[in-house]
Amino acid sequence: MIPLPAQEPPRLLRSEPQAPPAAETELLDAYDWGRTLPPAPALRGQAALDLRWLRAAATFDPAAGPPDSPYTSGAAQKEARALTALLRAPAEARTARLGSLPLQRSGTALALWRWGQQQVRQGTFPPALQHLWEDRLLSAGPPLVRGLALRHALCWALARKDEARLVRVRQLAGPDSGAFKGVQSLFGLLGGPSPVLRFWSLPDLASADRRLDELGARHIWICPDEEAGLPALAPDTVWIVPSASGAMDERDASLSGSPEEEARTLAARLRQAGRSAHFAASRQPLERLGLFWFPILIDLDAQGNLTSIRMGDAAR
Repeated sequence: MIPLPAQEPPRLLRSEPQAPPAAETELLDAYDWGRTLPPAPALRGQAALDLRWLRAAATFDPAAGPPDSPYTSGAAQKEARALTALLRAPAEARTARLGSLPLQRSGTALALWRWGQQQVRQGTFPPALQHLWEDRLLSAGPPLVRGLALRHALCWALARKDEARLVRVRQLAGPDSGAFKGVQSLFGLLGGPSPVLRFWSLPDLASADRRLDELGARHIWICPDEEAGLPALAPDTVWIVPSASGAMDERDASLSGSPEEEARTLAARLRQAGRSAHFAASRQPLERLGLFWFPILIDLDAQGNLTSIRMGDAAR
């Protein structure tokens, strides 16, 4: 006898072109990679409103005002109104409103992330308010937003040499993330000499194993080549360019494959501009140290010891 298939509740038998979680994931993935957001699927009811709210959060200008809410009633409308009130609140009211803000919807979390990131970059968040903002996002919202908040919190804890903050972030996010091990290793480097790394000098493509203080500058800027133009560097700063692919084995003594093509293309641009840089063909040594969120700014003292490491938003 062929068994009959298990029956599902009637409401689950109504097929939709795309399930809400899949639509949300697709939109967030496009946002994360900087791609054009996908067209909205033909969802209905609350799922359609939530996806419109998420799209509004991904596209609004934090400097121009809150995202437009699609909600007209219920808890979702109250949450959107609470976000709007926070984004329009005077500085002295932000802490209370941020602490009580509902965060049940992905759109609310993404909008809060984008707005708060701008506040930090503009210097309008004092550290205590920045920590509260990060803490709220570490424990709510979709995985993408929680990951962005985690990276932000860890980078700023390192930049401020705030080990107590590192412990707090670990308590909120859980100890499983490999990011904690990397950032802890960077705390251990502060005050000491740089490890030895392999670089190819540009534009002459000569390789050497060197400490950072042997590159001839007190400030080290580590950032991939964006190809839109060479970076304008502050005085006494050297540029290290991580390979876009990072595919070479760190033990290789000569360039090959796509890293070689990258290095030669950049070398030609540097030669034309009368500039120099250093090329890291393998990202493995950098990542093993915990240097994996670009851009990165490292400061050295007169003895060549590392005095400051800033990554990600903390380096901008």
